[in-house]
Amino acid sequence: MAIIDINWTRILRTPFIGYHHVLMFISMGAIILMSILLAGCTTSDNLGNVYLLSLRYTNSSQPMTNSAQVSTAIQSAVYNISQAGSGSTLEVRAGYMGLCISQDNEGRVCSSNAKVLANILKAERSTSTTGNLTTETTPDPLNLILIAEEFRTKIVFDGLLYISVVLTFACFLLLSTFPGWHQEVDDSGSEVEVKPFPSRAVSQAALGIISLSFGFAFISVLWQHINSSSTASMAETLTYGAVSGHVGTAGMILGWFAVALIGGVSLGLLIMILSISIIDRLTDSSSVASSYLVDD
Repeated sequence: MAIIDINWTRILRTPFIGYHHVLMFISMGAIILMSILLAGCTTSDNLGNVYLLSLRYTNSSQPMTNSAQVSTAIQSAVYNISQAGSGSTLEVRAGYMGLCISQDNEGRVCSSNAKVLANILKAERSTSTTGNLTTETTPDPLNLILIAEEFRTKIVFDGLLYISVVLTFACFLLLSTFPGWHQEVDDSGSEVEVKPFPSRAVSQAALGIISLSFGFAFISVLWQHINSSSTASMAETLTYGAVSGHVGTAGMILGWFAVALIGGVSLGLLIMILSISIIDRLTDSSSVASSYLVDD
């Protein structure tokens, strides 16, 4: 039986995976996370759980009271309108590119067009007549779909995230041009594995691009977090507790984790450039010292 000689030490050193490959993997992870975040609420599958804001009827038995209230006219009107849903269990989720609606004992429906979702609920409207009084029952008496659509189109902005995705991909392409490990023959005739330093211009360009990407992603996710939290609080306050608002946990985790990954790539490139610069200075200093010794 032939014995296969495997150089495990060489395999474990992974000569074909360099420092820039790790940065490329991290960059691709950030792109994937931001892409999932942008695609939230576009399908009723798992992407329906990736959202920025959720609005849901609370079905409170009585309107919320507060000692700071002076007039209860608006509060009573909002409460009476919300009761027109006859205990509506509607929940509306808003993402960057679409909305999702769901009710108890029913599946979730998502669409990038709010009119499609509104027509679905309009078809569920019913009317009842008691004497001369006609009452209409609707699953969305306070127009949560309209509020979520206004939030999606007028409050949040996805342009900076798209720019960040493009810039991160551009940095990924620049990192792919970095030289990798290869074998060379030294003066003694032995094969050695070497990895040349990347071009300083390309390294600095990649650092500049990924730094811009980090800035755009950070601003976008921070804006997303603040706007979602503010809208959720305002929805609860202005409806006097008839509607509860929640910030999408998965959406926030994806956004902030993507920002952290991009920041890690920026820091990694900065450390690499500074390290190469220090090595170059030490090498130059050693060369100068050697020349002085030879002259002496």
